[in-house]
Amino acid sequence: MDPLCSRMVRAALCWLVAGALVGGLMLLDGTLPGALVAWLAPSHAHMLFVGWFLQFVIGVAYWLLPRKRTPAQPLGYDERLGMLAMLALNAGLLLRVGAEPIERAGLGNALTQITLGGVALLQVAAIVIFATQLWPRVGPRVPRTKLEAPGGPGKETPNE
Repeated sequence: MDPLCSRMVRAALCWLVAGALVGGLMLLDGTLPGALVAWLAPSHAHMLFVGWFLQFVIGVAYWLLPRKRTPAQPLGYDERLGMLAMLALNAGLLLRVGAEPIERAGLGNALTQITLGGVALLQVAAIVIFATQLWPRVGPRVPRTKLEAPGGPGKETPNE
């Protein structure tokens, strides 16, 4: 697994654990003061869907989808751009997890609104980068021709 894939899968596992902890905290809604479920439910869902599931799937897609390696892109994609997208996705999610419960508790202000707007931009930018990097790697398999026969170029196989 190359570094980007490894980091994305590990970050996804961290979000899985964090999401489980927030879910456990939400179970204490009647015990602790406040309306934890109302305040934390959207953040909890984003932690598990975007942080865990989506990031895990994208990390595995970077790892498994066919690559066209070139000297300019030895991994088959722009690793710096992928890292930037991963950082944007995780920074956006972290900011969202901090700002959204404040908004839902009715304590929001202009700063939390601006933060949530920035979060949306970060996450959309990350998804667009992921999609543009993975798009060329998805397509039909080109059938082998006689020139690409297992015996080498121009050599025919015994069954032909």
